[in-house]
Amino acid sequence: MTRLLFFMFCLMATKVAAAVGIVARGGDNGWPPSSYFGPPQHNNARPVLGYSPDVLHAALSTSAFRPEFVLLPFRRCLSLAEQGRQVQVVMGATFSAERARLFLFSHRYLHLRPALFLWPGAAPDLPLCGLIGFNYAPFGLKPEDVDEGSSSYLLVMKKLQAGRCRGFAEYAEVGRSLQWLGLLGEDGRRLQARLLPGLVPVPLHFMVSRAYPDAEALLRQLDRQLDQMGRNGQLDALLARHQPVEQ
Repeated sequence: MTRLLFFMFCLMATKVAAAVGIVARGGDNGWPPSSYFGPPQHNNARPVLGYSPDVLHAALSTSAFRPEFVLLPFRRCLSLAEQGRQVQVVMGATFSAERARLFLFSHRYLHLRPALFLWPGAAPDLPLCGLIGFNYAPFGLKPEDVDEGSSSYLLVMKKLQAGRCRGFAEYAEVGRSLQWLGLLGEDGRRLQARLLPGLVPVPLHFMVSRAYPDAEALLRQLDRQLDQMGRNGQLDALLARHQPVEQ
């Protein structure tokens, strides 16, 4: 019995020693269903919630990789991830050839559909409001079509309420989650969503830093599990936690 207990202790110690901590980050401006801050806890810390952390945690649960989730300004997030030391994974990323030189891309785990969220009764000749640094090219919009002077959606909502713009462009899944979670304020549910016709849905991926020594092994684990989770319906079930069921 003593030998058996000793063997079990050594086995558990080996498993603990084999665990590999990684840091996965997303933007801190709140971009559900991908990732967003939850309500403050007893120590005033705000947990990172969202579909992307849920998917990453589930995909790595059978591996030695143990993810930690942090939200930062997205540009800083990318800069740290390029180095691969403090940050190894970027959540909710769209593909570009420029990024592919620095990162490995996982299989897609969500498609986002471009849409408009319109303020009821707003004059159609008013511009759309938008966020600083947001890429509106997938929405077929030119820079002159969007007032990009807001740093958050709560400030966008204030412009809508003041009659300065007629709505904003956002992916349908993101906008609906913002409404559902109350992140647009009390008037957020008044916005009317309209899909933009003729535009291709945009896939989201996990990006793994090429500078991270275990990048290839991490990517293989992610892709294998993402494929399986897609086939067995687990991805759909995780997404339903963070947005309303579409009627």
